Amino acid sequence: MSTESPDEPPVGPRLFVQVSREGPWLRVELRGELDLFTAPALLDQVGLLIGQRSSPRIALQMSQVGFCDSAGLNALAGMFQRVSAAGGDLVLLRPHPRVAQVLAITALDRFLPVYDALPPDPG
Repeated sequence: MSTESPDEPPVGPRLFVQVSREGPWLRVELRGELDLFTAPALLDQVGLLIGQRSSPRIALQMSQVGFCDSAGLNALAGMFQRVSAAGGDLVLLRPHPRVAQVLAITALDRFLPVYDALPPDPG
C-alpha cells in the first residue's frame, strides 16, 4: 500500500492521509475534512491496513481534521467495529477541538478511545 506524502493528491477531495509505523501501532495521520466525500476512501485505506496485520493496532491522528460530518462519524464507528472484529485496537489521537466536541455530543467518545499520545504497548 502506498502512503501519501504532502506532495501527493489527497485520498478524497479534501483529506490527506499519511501512514507510519510506531512500535506495534500504525499511525494514520489525517489532514483535512472527514465527510461524505472523503469517508469512503478512508474506509478503503484503513480496510487495507486491517488486512495487513492480525490484531491490528491503528491510531488515527486527528488534530488536523477540522471538520467531521455524520458520514465521517459513521466511518469512525465502522472502522472501530472492523478493527475490533479483527482482534485489534483503534484509538483517536488528539482530535481537533471541533471534532472532539462532536464526538462528545454524539457520545462516540464513550466507545472510541481518545488519547493525547499513543498508548503504551500492553505486551
